[in-house]
Amino acid sequence: MRTPPVPRLVLYALAITVGLTLVVAASTTTAAFGAYNLEWDGTSDLREHADEQAVSNITLDTTAYETASANETVAVVIAPEERYTGNDSQRVQRFVEAGGTLVVADDFGPHGNALLADIGADARFNGSPIRDERHYYRSPSLPIATNVANATYTEAVQQLTLNYPTAIDANSATEIATTSEFAYLDRNETGNLSLTDELGTYPVVTAESVGDGRVIAVGDPSVFINVMLTQPDNEAFATGLLSERERVLLDYSRSGDQPPLAVASLALRSSPPLQIGAGVLGVVAVWAYLGRSRTLGATARAGLFAVLPRGRERLPVWLVGASGDETDGVVDEAAVLSSLKRRYPELDEARLRSMMTDTLTKQSREETNE
Repeated sequence: MRTPPVPRLVLYALAITVGLTLVVAASTTTAAFGAYNLEWDGTSDLREHADEQAVSNITLDTTAYETASANETVAVVIAPEERYTGNDSQRVQRFVEAGGTLVVADDFGPHGNALLADIGADARFNGSPIRDERHYYRSPSLPIATNVANATYTEAVQQLTLNYPTAIDANSATEIATTSEFAYLDRNETGNLSLTDELGTYPVVTAESVGDGRVIAVGDPSVFINVMLTQPDNEAFATGLLSERERVLLDYSRSGDQPPLAVASLALRSSPPLQIGAGVLGVVAVWAYLGRSRTLGATARAGLFAVLPRGRERLPVWLVGASGDETDGVVDEAAVLSSLKRRYPELDEARLRSMMTDTLTKQSREETNE
């Protein structure tokens, strides 16, 4: 097969590069805590981890809570950027009351507390950052929760490595994980221990019953981001939560904009009519492509019959090439192939050679019959 000229190769490479860039841009995001954010502050690793632990689904719509089997499902909400209002919060509440497990991970935003209040939970995110000058990872702003209570989802967890967390005001909720006794709430956010700051243990994970279900509050959504998931024992904690039930519902309905391809894929997976429509479009596209291919082939064969010599006819000068050479009754196959490539660039060389062979064979039979 003839090698394309260098400029054409460069054009092909550029087209492929641009195409891949567009696909990546349409299927990923840079939003913090995003399920399709592959960078350090995304939760793409958590999404893949959920797929390994259970039957996992991402939802961008709270209607998924209505169809989920509550007793078999744990739902996860991470750092919501908007409030769950009206029917949305009611769907989540009914899910929990029916036996579902809901994990809400938040720190300084108001929307996590609003959701906890709407579904009837008692725990609240304090909103002040925790620092620990004694037990920390890299800096006191990344304290380590050294005290972890026994629970089904904390069996392999000895500590949690936190990243700018807040405390949880447990109220009637059970404290599951707390800081060391050297931690304090930096209420005035000076970044240092002040005279008014109180050293003590502060809850960062709580659990409580709501109806027949359970609500687990986590005072640091960063526990689940890509760069922190591998720190001790954050992955074990995530594994415990995600594997407690047969199904996992990752709720990103309040997590800002999602990449277009991901939105389209999720919409397709959740809508049978869209699946049928996509299937019909696929069949039509294949049929149209095959029809066009057959038309091109027929056109090329017709053109080949028109230019090939019959009997003592000469091959047209335009087909032989710039040299103007002509041959009585003899076909210059290389010249024919070159000409057909120019006239039908959509067809590859193998296809053109095959048609040339078929056409020459057919012409030979016709001349023999004559």
